[in-house]
Amino acid sequence: MPLSLRPTDITDADAVSALLVKSYAALLADAYDPETLVAALPLITVAQPDLLASGTYYLCETSAGQIVGVGGWTKHSPTGRDETASNGNIRHFGTDPEHVGNGIGRSLMDRCVADAIAAGLSELNCYSTLNGEAFYRACGFLNVEPFPVKLPGGVIFPSVRMTRTL
Repeated sequence: MPLSLRPTDITDADAVSALLVKSYAALLADAYDPETLVAALPLITVAQPDLLASGTYYLCETSAGQIVGVGGWTKHSPTGRDETASNGNIRHFGTDPEHVGNGIGRSLMDRCVADAIAAGLSELNCYSTLNGEAFYRACGFLNVEPFPVKLPGGVIFPSVRMTRTL
């Protein structure tokens, strides 16, 4: 299946949010208890306007225009930690559950890594979901520590802080 990657823009907000809902609702169910997902999913499945307009957030689509993956990187840390002149942060990855295992996440990560290297960065950080940890390890990230992400409304979302040297 021919796929293409392109940077997102603000007009992609609804489509990106729809993909994140589809992806996270299905793929996170095995890693998180239902109560955590009920509280967290409405908060983590909304496309972020600043990220969409960053130029470093991408979507992967089929030749028919179906969005099957999203992900990117920024200098800004979503947690407010780990911001230095030489590092960046992997941001808001998601894959259509019907297309997991087809190299979509890897294509997005390869683009992020190449762009981060071209921008002069020497390290990428990520705050992985519990079920995403194996994917990030396969992409060269190392576990640093469990990291409870604090979401609005006092929702705590268990994650894993990981890093990759570029």
